[in-house]
Amino acid sequence: MKILLFIVPVFLLTFVCAMFSSGVPEKIPVALVDYDHSSLSREIIRNIDASKSIELTEIPENVALAQRLMKSMKIYAFIEIPRGASGSTIRQDDNKVIIRYNGQFRSTGNAAFIGLQAAVNDAYSSLNNRKSLGAEHKGTGSSVPNIQVVSISNPQNSYERFLTPIAVPVLLSIVLSSAVICAIGRFFEDGKLCAGRIKKGRIYLSIQVISRCLPYITIIFLWNLIFNVWQTVGRGWPISGNSWLLILAIFMLCLLTASIAIMFISITRNVLTALSISTVYTSAALTYSDGTLSILNANGWAKFWSNFQPFTHYYRIQLEQVNLGSDITTSLYQFGILSLYIIIPLTVSFILAGKRKYKQPATFQENVKFDGITQSFISTLTSIKKSQPIFSTAIMSLILYSIFYPSAYKAQINLKLPVAVVDFDQSSLSRNLIDNLQTTREIDVTRVDSSLSDALNSLRNRKVSAVITIDNDFKNNLIRGGDAGIDVHLSGGYMAVAADLRAAVTNAISSTTDVNRLTPEAANNIISLPLYNPTLGYESFIMPLVFIIILQQTLIFAGSMLIALRNSVGLTNINLSQFTGTFLGLFIVGFFGAIFVFGWVYYLQGYPNEGNMFLQLWLIVLFSAAVSSMAMLIGSFLDNINRPMQILSATSMVIFYASGASFPTFNMPGWVVKTMEIFPSSTMISGFTMLNSQGAGIYELMPVIIKISLLAIILFLLAMYRLVWRKSKAA
Repeated sequence: MKILLFIVPVFLLTFVCAMFSSGVPEKIPVALVDYDHSSLSREIIRNIDASKSIELTEIPENVALAQRLMKSMKIYAFIEIPRGASGSTIRQDDNKVIIRYNGQFRSTGNAAFIGLQAAVNDAYSSLNNRKSLGAEHKGTGSSVPNIQVVSISNPQNSYERFLTPIAVPVLLSIVLSSAVICAIGRFFEDGKLCAGRIKKGRIYLSIQVISRCLPYITIIFLWNLIFNVWQTVGRGWPISGNSWLLILAIFMLCLLTASIAIMFISITRNVLTALSISTVYTSAALTYSDGTLSILNANGWAKFWSNFQPFTHYYRIQLEQVNLGSDITTSLYQFGILSLYIIIPLTVSFILAGKRKYKQPATFQENVKFDGITQSFISTLTSIKKSQPIFSTAIMSLILYSIFYPSAYKAQINLKLPVAVVDFDQSSLSRNLIDNLQTTREIDVTRVDSSLSDALNSLRNRKVSAVITIDNDFKNNLIRGGDAGIDVHLSGGYMAVAADLRAAVTNAISSTTDVNRLTPEAANNIISLPLYNPTLGYESFIMPLVFIIILQQTLIFAGSMLIALRNSVGLTNINLSQFTGTFLGLFIVGFFGAIFVFGWVYYLQGYPNEGNMFLQLWLIVLFSAAVSSMAMLIGSFLDNINRPMQILSATSMVIFYASGASFPTFNMPGWVVKTMEIFPSSTMISGFTMLNSQGAGIYELMPVIIKISLLAIILFLLAMYRLVWRKSKAA
């Protein structure tokens, strides 16, 4: 328990904070294909070199070579400058600059696109104002509307400021839930002690249960406070609202997490079953929290499950009091809901107290001869089938996750987010622009104000998702060539919303006829092409990456549970053939699990899966071998079937973030990347994405194949050392 309450939180906090410590993506590798070789090309290159967000690493001769670099994950975006593009600075033609970027890695690809777009726009503006273009083209009217995203409480658009406040409370809640379930489970396992206290009545039993949980609640509450103090003092991020309300919300989150855990163990009276239910329930908190993709347009099930998750209501309080500085009355409704998640589970547990006896899990026994490769292989499969906890983890949970997780992202994009518009211009142009904002798929203009303070107050109290401000004299500034600005104010807790709203406002401006008439024609000479995920759908981006983590973690849990269970009953002294048979049994489970995901699930959900079938089978074999070996290696250190679920449940989210799915690994500290490379998913998220989404071939995949092959061999040998050579020597 000391490991779970002290070592695991240190690991989680250290890695999560370190991974996002750089804040924003920097020096994203990009390429440039230059067919023009003009002053425009040279100006774009200078602007890229001056940018902090992107870095020009390649100048391929043609688009085909650039796309090959993209498939190899060596770049995330590239510019194609066609012949005659420099002429677009003084006339309108079809020679537009094309920016292609990786839409499958949505966050990094979009950041690369924004950096390249700024470099191209600045190059056009610079050349338009040079004397060499003639006095008639120099600053004589017509400016480009300047769209400025103003993020409240997160002006740097820092991923650390956005993601760590979501991830850390969820991770600590998983730890607390596991600790409470194991503590109460041991209480029920002690038959004499439990029976004696049951005879004294429900109230006495309930007091004993709660007293056992209070130390764990206190410890996790203190870890949450330490994290928030680090954010406020160490990182300098202020709390915009009431800090005492935030502390109360944190305490209530810990209390309700423990209450729900008590209810789970009171209902199941089985530690492993309760741990499994708790892991599924708690780990889905971030997915359905409304913190990434808005749940506003999700299906009925996703909306229900989002509001059924207590973390959703805690996160709203956190946003209101940390990011937005909302009125106290705004958060009272969420506090009322949080209190129900304390009262109802404790009431259910009180009713069940003393009514049912603890059911001791059946002792594990091999039902066939455990000798030789073939018999060990059959024994492993038989044990997985007949051991309900292991079967549920390896097989049933994979089926459940394939249905459960994607529903949160079915909307794909943020649709019709409520937005307030402040129109200081009050012109025909601004009214036309507001009408076009309403027609976009992302924006629903719910109010048009003349007071910025009133509109911002509605944003602070979460009545709208953003406030769009049209500057005074917007139309006249466009005509005169002045600064015609549009500001988009939004919460720093919704970076995914920020990206979608910025694109929506840009599209609305480009579709406004009067704006196009007053804007330089060259301002529209950029074509953006997101590759591999052309609709930029959030489900298409996140779920193919999540399923690789799910495949890995379910097999690691199942395999390590099997080895730990054998250790607990003395089946520790195995020979090489028994080890090989066990490995092959786990491998075949992982192999067919991957076939199920990449075959049926991908087909059913419509995820990209256009890669070469034989290459995919090859990667699946290597991935399954590496994960099976890791499962056996981890299991060799454990002495109880409960340990894998108890200790490793909270690591899944950390492993996912460390893979570079949300934040690029080249911006993470080197020690974090090297440490997390022991997990096969760190290599295979890129590998399977390159193959299935980007259509990479054997040439592009060869570095991945070599890396995962070496990792599989090393993990296999380490597991063999732990389970065969080391124990044989000890015997």
